[in-house]
Amino acid sequence: MRNTDLVQFLKLIYAERDISRAALAEKTRLAPSYITVTIRQLQEKGWLLEGERVRSRAGRRRRLLHFNPALAHLLGIEIGRAYSRIVVTDFLGTVLSHKRISSHVSKGRDHALGLIHPEVKACLQHDPRVQGIGIAHSGVIDTAAGSVLFWPEVQGWRDVPLKQIFEGEYGLLTVVEDSVRTWAKAEQQFGQGRGHSNFVCIDIGMGIGAAIFVDGHPYVGASGLAGELGHTTIDENGDLCSCGNRGCLEVIASGAAIINRVRSALEKGVGSVLGEEDSTSSPEDLSIESIVTAAKAHDRLCELVLREAGTHLGTAMAGLVNLLNPETIILGGALPRAATDLILEPLRGTLKARALQQSVSRVDVAISQLPDDATAAGAALAVAERTLEDLCRAW
Repeated sequence: MRNTDLVQFLKLIYAERDISRAALAEKTRLAPSYITVTIRQLQEKGWLLEGERVRSRAGRRRRLLHFNPALAHLLGIEIGRAYSRIVVTDFLGTVLSHKRISSHVSKGRDHALGLIHPEVKACLQHDPRVQGIGIAHSGVIDTAAGSVLFWPEVQGWRDVPLKQIFEGEYGLLTVVEDSVRTWAKAEQQFGQGRGHSNFVCIDIGMGIGAAIFVDGHPYVGASGLAGELGHTTIDENGDLCSCGNRGCLEVIASGAAIINRVRSALEKGVGSVLGEEDSTSSPEDLSIESIVTAAKAHDRLCELVLREAGTHLGTAMAGLVNLLNPETIILGGALPRAATDLILEPLRGTLKARALQQSVSRVDVAISQLPDDATAAGAALAVAERTLEDLCRAW
Protein backbone atom coordinates (compact mmCIF):
# COMPACT_ATOMS: atom_id res chain seq x y z
CA MET A 1 0.00 0.00 0.00
CA ARG A 2 1.38 3.42 -0.95
CA ASN A 3 2.26 5.71 1.92
CA THR A 4 -0.49 8.22 1.08
CA ASP A 5 -3.08 5.42 0.85
CA LEU A 6 -1.89 3.97 4.14
CA VAL A 7 -2.25 7.35 5.84
CA GLN A 8 -5.86 7.68 4.64
CA PHE A 9 -6.57 4.06 5.60
CA LEU A 10 -5.29 4.65 9.13
CA LYS A 11 -7.05 8.00 9.48
CA LEU A 12 -10.33 6.28 8.63
CA ILE A 13 -9.78 3.69 11.37
CA TYR A 14 -8.77 6.42 13.82
CA ALA A 15 -11.83 8.55 13.01
CA GLU A 16 -14.22 5.61 13.36
CA ARG A 17 -12.61 4.43 16.61
CA ASP A 18 -14.12 0.94 16.20
CA ILE A 19 -14.61 -0.52 12.74
CA SER A 20 -14.95 -3.98 11.19
CA ARG A 21 -12.98 -5.32 8.24
CA ALA A 22 -16.19 -5.44 6.20
CA ALA A 23 -16.91 -1.78 6.93
CA LEU A 24 -13.34 -0.89 5.92
CA ALA A 25 -13.81 -2.70 2.62
CA GLU A 26 -17.10 -0.90 2.05
CA LYS A 27 -15.70 2.55 2.83
CA THR A 28 -12.34 2.18 1.03
CA ARG A 29 -13.50 -0.09 -1.84
CA LEU A 30 -10.35 -2.15 -1.35
CA ALA A 31 -10.44 -5.92 -1.78
CA PRO A 32 -11.23 -7.74 1.48
CA SER A 33 -8.18 -9.97 1.01
CA TYR A 34 -5.94 -6.90 0.67
CA ILE A 35 -7.45 -5.38 3.81
CA THR A 36 -6.90 -8.64 5.71
CA VAL A 37 -3.19 -8.68 4.80
CA THR A 38 -2.76 -4.99 5.73
CA ILE A 39 -4.58 -5.43 9.03
CA ARG A 40 -2.39 -8.42 9.90
CA GLN A 41 0.75 -6.34 9.27
CA LEU A 42 -0.56 -3.49 11.41
CA GLN A 43 -1.41 -5.91 14.22
CA GLU A 44 2.08 -7.43 14.06
CA LYS A 45 3.54 -3.94 14.49
CA GLY A 46 1.29 -3.37 17.48
CA TRP A 47 -0.64 -0.51 15.89
CA LEU A 48 -4.09 -2.13 15.82
CA LEU A 49 -5.97 -4.28 18.30
CA GLU A 50 -9.09 -6.41 17.98
CA GLY A 51 -12.02 -5.61 20.24
CA GLU A 52 -15.42 -7.10 20.90
CA ARG A 53 -17.60 -8.88 18.39
CA VAL A 54 -20.79 -7.10 17.30
CA ARG A 55 -23.70 -8.29 15.21
CA SER A 56 -23.90 -6.81 11.70
CA ARG A 57 -27.10 -5.87 9.86
CA ALA A 58 -26.98 -9.26 8.17
CA GLY A 59 -26.81 -11.01 11.53
CA ARG A 60 -23.15 -12.04 11.38
CA ARG A 61 -20.88 -11.32 14.33
CA ARG A 62 -17.90 -9.20 13.29
CA ARG A 63 -14.88 -8.29 15.37
CA LEU A 64 -14.13 -4.58 15.60
CA LEU A 65 -10.68 -3.09 15.13
CA HIS A 66 -9.25 -0.07 16.92
CA PHE A 67 -5.93 1.63 17.43
CA ASN A 68 -3.70 0.53 20.26
CA PRO A 69 -4.11 3.31 22.89
CA ALA A 70 -0.49 2.76 23.95
CA LEU A 71 0.84 3.36 20.42
CA ALA A 72 1.88 6.85 21.51
CA HIS A 73 1.12 9.36 24.21
CA LEU A 74 0.25 12.93 23.32
CA LEU A 75 0.43 16.24 25.14
CA GLY A 76 -2.39 18.76 24.84
CA ILE A 77 -2.23 22.39 25.95
CA GLU A 78 -5.05 24.91 26.19
CA ILE A 79 -3.97 28.54 26.51
CA GLY A 80 -6.98 30.49 27.74
CA ARG A 81 -7.47 33.99 29.09
CA ALA A 82 -7.87 32.90 32.71
CA TYR A 83 -6.26 29.46 32.83
CA SER A 84 -3.95 27.21 30.87
CA ARG A 85 -4.47 23.45 31.01
CA ILE A 86 -1.88 20.79 30.23
CA VAL A 87 -2.89 17.15 29.73
CA VAL A 88 -1.19 13.94 28.68
CA THR A 89 -3.43 11.48 26.83
CA ASP A 90 -3.09 8.07 25.28
CA PHE A 91 -3.33 7.78 21.50
CA LEU A 92 -7.14 7.71 21.60
CA GLY A 93 -7.44 10.88 23.69
CA THR A 94 -8.12 9.40 27.13
CA VAL A 95 -6.65 11.82 29.69
CA LEU A 96 -3.89 10.23 31.78
CA SER A 97 -2.80 13.33 33.70
CA HIS A 98 -3.86 16.96 33.83
CA LYS A 99 -2.76 20.26 35.36
CA ARG A 100 -4.38 23.71 35.50
CA ILE A 101 -2.40 26.91 36.04
CA SER A 102 -3.27 30.59 35.91
CA SER A 103 -2.49 32.02 32.47
CA HIS A 104 -1.54 35.65 33.26
CA VAL A 105 -1.78 36.36 29.51
CA SER A 106 -2.17 40.09 30.18
CA LYS A 107 1.50 40.13 31.22
CA GLY A 108 2.54 39.19 27.69
CA ARG A 109 3.36 36.05 25.79
CA ASP A 110 6.82 35.49 27.30
CA HIS A 111 5.47 35.54 30.84
CA ALA A 112 2.53 33.27 29.99
CA LEU A 113 4.67 30.78 28.08
CA GLY A 114 7.23 30.91 30.88
CA LEU A 115 4.59 29.46 33.18
CA ILE A 116 3.67 26.70 30.72
CA HIS A 117 7.16 25.48 29.78
CA PRO A 118 8.07 24.05 33.23
CA GLU A 119 4.82 22.05 33.23
CA VAL A 120 5.52 20.69 29.74
CA LYS A 121 9.08 19.75 30.70
CA ALA A 122 7.80 17.94 33.80
CA CYS A 123 5.29 15.97 31.67
CA LEU A 124 7.95 14.96 29.14
CA GLN A 125 10.39 13.90 31.85
CA HIS A 126 7.70 11.80 33.52
CA ASP A 127 6.42 10.27 30.26
CA PRO A 128 9.02 9.79 27.49
CA ARG A 129 6.36 8.13 25.28
CA VAL A 130 4.88 11.53 24.34
CA GLN A 131 5.35 11.93 20.58
CA GLY A 132 3.48 15.14 19.77
CA ILE A 133 2.15 18.38 21.22
CA GLY A 134 -1.21 19.93 20.38
CA ILE A 135 -1.89 23.54 21.38
CA ALA A 136 -5.36 25.06 21.58
CA HIS A 137 -5.50 28.86 21.60
CA SER A 138 -8.50 31.17 21.73
CA GLY A 139 -6.95 33.88 19.56
CA VAL A 140 -7.19 34.09 15.77
CA ILE A 141 -5.02 31.23 14.49
CA ASP A 142 -3.10 30.55 11.28
CA THR A 143 -3.22 26.75 11.53
CA ALA A 144 -0.95 26.17 8.52
CA ALA A 145 1.83 28.30 10.01
CA GLY A 146 1.01 27.29 13.58
CA SER A 147 0.92 30.88 14.79
CA VAL A 148 -1.39 33.24 16.67
CA LEU A 149 -2.24 36.12 14.32
CA PHE A 150 -3.74 38.22 17.11
CA TRP A 151 -5.77 37.85 20.29
CA PRO A 152 -8.69 40.29 20.57
CA GLU A 153 -8.40 42.52 23.66
CA VAL A 154 -5.17 40.80 24.79
CA GLN A 155 -1.96 42.73 24.23
CA GLY A 156 1.35 41.18 23.19
CA TRP A 157 -0.03 38.25 21.23
CA ARG A 158 0.30 39.36 17.63
CA ASP A 159 2.11 37.05 15.18
CA VAL A 160 3.28 34.59 17.84
CA PRO A 161 4.89 31.50 16.18
CA LEU A 162 3.80 28.90 18.74
CA LYS A 163 4.58 25.91 16.51
CA GLN A 164 8.11 27.17 15.91
CA ILE A 165 8.62 27.96 19.61
CA PHE A 166 7.52 24.54 20.88
CA GLU A 167 9.13 22.45 18.15
CA GLY A 168 12.37 24.35 18.69
CA GLU A 169 12.20 23.83 22.45
CA TYR A 170 11.19 20.15 22.56
CA GLY A 171 11.90 18.67 19.12
CA LEU A 172 8.39 17.21 18.93
CA LEU A 173 5.77 17.58 16.22
CA THR A 174 3.50 20.48 17.27
CA VAL A 175 0.07 21.42 15.93
CA VAL A 176 -1.62 24.73 16.80
CA GLU A 177 -5.40 24.94 16.47
CA ASP A 178 -8.32 27.16 17.42
CA SER A 179 -9.55 26.23 20.90
CA VAL A 180 -13.20 25.90 19.87
CA ARG A 181 -12.24 23.39 17.18
CA THR A 182 -10.24 21.27 19.60
CA TRP A 183 -13.16 21.29 22.05
CA ALA A 184 -15.40 20.23 19.12
CA LYS A 185 -13.02 17.35 18.34
CA ALA A 186 -13.47 16.18 21.91
CA GLU A 187 -17.25 16.50 21.56
CA GLN A 188 -17.11 14.43 18.37
CA GLN A 189 -15.17 11.63 20.05
CA PHE A 190 -16.48 11.66 23.61
CA GLY A 191 -19.44 14.02 23.89
CA GLN A 192 -22.69 15.12 22.29
CA GLY A 193 -21.22 15.24 18.79
CA ARG A 194 -20.61 11.48 18.83
CA GLY A 195 -22.66 9.79 16.13
CA HIS A 196 -23.37 13.07 14.31
CA SER A 197 -21.83 14.05 10.97
CA ASN A 198 -23.13 17.63 10.79
CA PHE A 199 -23.00 19.68 13.95
CA VAL A 200 -21.89 23.05 15.31
CA CYS A 201 -20.18 23.76 18.63
CA ILE A 202 -20.55 27.29 20.03
CA ASP A 203 -18.35 28.46 22.88
CA ILE A 204 -19.84 31.38 24.83
CA GLY A 205 -17.42 32.78 27.36
CA MET A 206 -15.84 36.21 27.45
CA GLY A 207 -15.91 35.93 23.66
CA ILE A 208 -17.95 33.81 21.22
CA GLY A 209 -16.63 31.31 18.68
CA ALA A 210 -17.91 28.34 16.72
CA ALA A 211 -16.60 25.14 15.18
CA ILE A 212 -18.44 23.64 12.22
CA PHE A 213 -18.40 19.94 11.29
CA VAL A 214 -19.67 18.91 7.85
CA ASP A 215 -19.86 15.23 6.86
CA GLY A 216 -17.81 14.36 9.93
CA HIS A 217 -14.95 16.74 9.18
CA PRO A 218 -14.19 20.24 10.53
CA TYR A 219 -14.93 23.02 8.05
CA VAL A 220 -12.20 25.66 8.37
CA GLY A 221 -12.77 27.81 5.27
CA ALA A 222 -10.37 29.07 2.61
CA SER A 223 -8.07 30.81 5.11
CA GLY A 224 -8.77 28.64 8.14
CA LEU A 225 -10.89 31.34 9.79
CA ALA A 226 -14.37 29.80 9.55
CA GLY A 227 -16.37 29.86 12.77
CA GLU A 228 -15.98 33.48 13.86
CA LEU A 229 -19.64 33.57 14.92
CA GLY A 230 -18.93 36.26 17.50
CA HIS A 231 -18.25 38.71 14.69
CA THR A 232 -21.60 38.18 12.99
CA THR A 233 -23.41 41.51 12.80
CA ILE A 234 -26.60 41.59 14.89
CA ASP A 235 -27.07 45.37 15.21
CA GLU A 236 -25.68 47.50 12.40
CA ASN A 237 -25.66 50.57 14.65
CA GLY A 238 -24.49 48.80 17.80
CA ASP A 239 -21.40 49.23 19.94
CA LEU A 240 -17.93 49.08 18.46
CA CYS A 241 -16.32 45.61 18.54
CA SER A 242 -12.60 44.81 18.94
CA CYS A 243 -12.63 43.68 15.30
CA GLY A 244 -13.49 47.23 14.17
CA ASN A 245 -17.09 46.44 13.23
CA ARG A 246 -20.23 47.54 15.03
CA GLY A 247 -22.96 45.46 16.61
CA CYS A 248 -21.19 42.10 16.55
CA LEU A 249 -22.78 39.25 18.50
CA GLU A 250 -19.76 39.29 20.81
CA VAL A 251 -20.40 42.85 22.03
CA ILE A 252 -24.08 42.02 22.65
CA ALA A 253 -24.29 38.49 24.03
CA SER A 254 -20.87 37.32 25.28
CA GLY A 255 -19.96 37.02 28.94
CA ALA A 256 -17.96 40.23 28.70
CA ALA A 257 -20.92 42.04 27.09
CA ILE A 258 -23.30 40.87 29.80
CA ILE A 259 -20.95 42.03 32.57
CA ASN A 260 -20.42 45.40 30.85
CA ARG A 261 -24.14 45.94 30.41
CA VAL A 262 -24.99 45.15 34.04
CA ARG A 263 -22.10 47.33 35.26
CA SER A 264 -23.25 50.23 33.08
CA ALA A 265 -26.81 49.92 34.40
CA LEU A 266 -25.61 49.90 38.01
CA GLU A 267 -23.50 53.01 37.41
CA LYS A 268 -26.61 54.74 36.08
CA GLY A 269 -28.50 53.86 39.24
CA VAL A 270 -30.68 51.05 37.91
CA GLY A 271 -32.03 49.04 40.84
CA SER A 272 -30.47 45.64 41.48
CA VAL A 273 -29.38 43.51 44.40
CA LEU A 274 -25.88 43.78 42.93
CA GLY A 275 -25.94 47.53 43.53
CA GLU A 276 -26.96 47.35 47.18
CA GLU A 277 -24.44 48.31 49.84
CA ASP A 278 -24.36 44.83 51.38
CA SER A 279 -23.87 43.14 48.01
CA THR A 280 -20.88 40.80 47.84
CA SER A 281 -20.09 42.03 44.28
CA SER A 282 -19.15 45.62 43.53
CA PRO A 283 -19.60 46.90 39.94
CA GLU A 284 -15.85 46.44 39.44
CA ASP A 285 -15.94 42.81 40.61
CA LEU A 286 -18.93 41.57 38.62
CA SER A 287 -18.79 38.07 37.16
CA ILE A 288 -21.11 35.87 35.14
CA GLU A 289 -21.61 33.76 38.25
CA SER A 290 -22.73 36.73 40.41
CA ILE A 291 -25.08 37.96 37.70
CA VAL A 292 -26.62 34.50 37.25
CA THR A 293 -27.03 34.11 41.01
CA ALA A 294 -28.87 37.43 41.15
CA ALA A 295 -31.05 36.47 38.19
CA LYS A 296 -32.01 33.18 39.83
CA ALA A 297 -33.10 35.26 42.84
CA HIS A 298 -35.40 37.15 40.42
CA ASP A 299 -33.28 40.30 40.09
CA ARG A 300 -35.07 42.07 37.23
CA LEU A 301 -31.98 43.74 35.74
CA CYS A 302 -29.95 40.53 35.59
CA GLU A 303 -32.90 38.50 34.32
CA LEU A 304 -33.47 41.03 31.53
CA VAL A 305 -29.83 41.18 30.44
CA LEU A 306 -29.48 37.38 30.34
CA ARG A 307 -32.77 36.86 28.51
CA GLU A 308 -31.85 39.47 25.89
CA ALA A 309 -28.47 37.79 25.43
CA GLY A 310 -30.29 34.49 24.87
CA THR A 311 -32.53 36.17 22.28
CA HIS A 312 -29.53 37.54 20.36
CA LEU A 313 -27.82 34.15 20.47
CA GLY A 314 -30.99 32.57 19.07
CA THR A 315 -30.98 35.09 16.20
CA ALA A 316 -27.39 34.22 15.30
CA MET A 317 -28.08 30.49 15.58
CA ALA A 318 -31.11 30.80 13.29
CA GLY A 319 -28.75 32.01 10.59
CA LEU A 320 -26.50 29.01 11.20
CA VAL A 321 -29.43 26.60 11.01
CA ASN A 322 -30.72 28.14 7.76
CA LEU A 323 -27.23 28.11 6.23
CA LEU A 324 -25.85 24.76 7.43
CA ASN A 325 -28.85 22.61 8.43
CA PRO A 326 -26.98 20.87 11.30
CA GLU A 327 -28.24 17.87 13.24
CA THR A 328 -27.28 19.39 16.57
CA ILE A 329 -25.83 22.55 18.11
CA ILE A 330 -23.70 22.10 21.23
CA LEU A 331 -23.23 25.04 23.59
CA GLY A 332 -20.19 25.32 25.83
CA GLY A 333 -18.36 27.90 27.88
CA ALA A 334 -19.01 29.73 31.14
CA LEU A 335 -22.33 31.31 30.16
CA PRO A 336 -24.30 28.19 29.09
CA ARG A 337 -22.96 26.21 32.05
CA ALA A 338 -23.90 28.86 34.61
CA ALA A 339 -27.13 30.19 33.08
CA THR A 340 -28.59 27.19 31.27
CA ASP A 341 -32.24 27.75 32.16
CA LEU A 342 -32.05 31.53 31.90
CA ILE A 343 -30.73 31.71 28.34
CA LEU A 344 -32.05 28.50 26.76
CA GLU A 345 -35.74 29.47 26.85
CA PRO A 346 -35.35 32.78 24.94
CA LEU A 347 -32.66 31.21 22.73
CA ARG A 348 -34.85 28.31 21.65
CA GLY A 349 -37.88 30.55 21.23
CA THR A 350 -36.02 32.94 18.92
CA LEU A 351 -34.36 30.08 17.04
CA LYS A 352 -37.75 28.48 16.40
CA ALA A 353 -39.29 31.80 15.32
CA ARG A 354 -36.48 32.85 12.95
CA ALA A 355 -35.15 29.64 11.37
CA LEU A 356 -36.90 27.69 8.63
CA GLN A 357 -39.40 25.33 10.21
CA GLN A 358 -38.22 22.32 8.19
CA SER A 359 -34.65 22.75 9.48
CA VAL A 360 -35.24 23.88 13.06
CA SER A 361 -37.69 21.06 13.78
CA ARG A 362 -34.86 18.56 13.34
CA VAL A 363 -32.05 20.36 15.17
CA ASP A 364 -31.22 19.63 18.80
CA VAL A 365 -29.67 22.27 21.09
CA ALA A 366 -27.59 20.70 23.84
CA ILE A 367 -25.26 21.86 26.62
CA SER A 368 -21.79 20.30 26.70
CA GLN A 369 -21.25 17.80 29.50
CA LEU A 370 -17.51 17.33 28.97
CA PRO A 371 -15.03 18.23 31.74
CA ASP A 372 -12.92 21.38 31.77
CA ASP A 373 -9.89 19.62 30.25
CA ALA A 374 -11.82 18.67 27.07
CA THR A 375 -10.29 21.48 24.99
CA ALA A 376 -6.75 20.43 25.92
CA ALA A 377 -7.64 16.77 25.24
CA GLY A 378 -9.02 17.85 21.86
CA ALA A 379 -5.67 19.51 21.13
CA ALA A 380 -4.02 16.14 21.73
CA LEU A 381 -6.49 14.57 19.28
CA ALA A 382 -5.58 17.25 16.73
CA VAL A 383 -1.94 16.18 16.76
CA ALA A 384 -2.77 12.45 16.63
CA GLU A 385 -3.55 12.44 12.89
CA ARG A 386 -0.27 14.23 12.16
CA THR A 387 1.50 11.67 14.32
CA LEU A 388 -0.01 8.96 12.09
CA GLU A 389 1.64 10.58 9.08
CA ASP A 390 5.02 10.45 10.82
CA LEU A 391 4.49 6.80 11.75
CA CYS A 392 3.62 5.93 8.15
CA ARG A 393 6.78 7.54 6.84
CA ALA A 394 8.70 5.12 9.04
CA TRP A 395 6.58 2.14 7.87
